Amino acid sequence: MAALQPPRAPHMHIDRKPVQLAIVFAGKRKSGKDYCSDRLLALIGDEVAEIGRLSGPLKKAYAEEHDLDYAELLTDSPYKEQHRARMITWGEERRNADAGFFARKVLAAASKPILIISDARRPGDVAFFLENVPRVITVRVEASQDTRRARGWVFSTGVDDAESECGLDSYEKWDVVLKNEDEADVHEQLAVLTKKAADALATQADSLREKMNKPT
Repeated sequence: MAALQPPRAPHMHIDRKPVQLAIVFAGKRKSGKDYCSDRLLALIGDEVAEIGRLSGPLKKAYAEEHDLDYAELLTDSPYKEQHRARMITWGEERRNADAGFFARKVLAAASKPILIISDARRPGDVAFFLENVPRVITVRVEASQDTRRARGWVFSTGVDDAESECGLDSYEKWDVVLKNEDEADVHEQLAVLTKKAADALATQADSLREKMNKPT
């Protein structure tokens, strides 16, 4: 599939962040958020899209403060699981002081028109992008507990019952609910999501053109 093209507004300087569309994924551990985000990026094309992980700046800051291996914290390794609970507590303390602390860092570092957020966990994460990006598509990735167990999920007290896993359980305003049970079906759902992204960019382009042509 051809890469999506960013909106163009020739002969007009717009003093704003480059991100025109944020696609915000959320879901339980082992639901497949990262997998779906990676597949969506492959469909859209990295010429116009990139993945941002809210856990990235969190893990980097936590690793630096506690002298840990940042690269290992980005994986699904036992090393990350060993530090997960303490890292969650530390991150909550930072968010309580500034709800947009980590999301702001990710958005500031983005350089493509489409930013795919792979790991929203709280209503504040979603709200931040809704307030700071022109167009947003929210996606809830769902998988049954049996499917998640088959992928290696085991319930962990202090992790699976924490806000980082349950903060969006009661959120209902998802634009897309993606069922990640069958790979073929997931591909079809992601293709539909890719079209939604293209439509959202086209709408944003029309809005920019309207502003450009409006008499001053």
